[in-house]
Amino acid sequence: MVPTCREAGVLGVMGGVVGTLQGTEAIKYILGLGQTLAGYLLTYDGLKMEFKKIKINHNKRCGVCGDSPTITELIDYANPSCDL
Repeated sequence: MVPTCREAGVLGVMGGVVGTLQGTEAIKYILGLGQTLAGYLLTYDGLKMEFKKIKINHNKRCGVCGDSPTITELIDYANPSCDL
């Protein structure tokens, strides 16, 4: 079983850090400036204050972004597991 954020203990400010990074990426993409993180996974260790950028190879068989995607819409679950 996967614990919820509440059970696992997610630091509240992490949402702000990640949101700021996503906003910056969106602005760079829209304006066509700099290099985006497309094709990379950015990890952040808040205890060590370190970022790591990891290259992710394109998977042609990916159900979302592959050559023949099979996942084309969001699923609206009747009983979400998040206990807010």
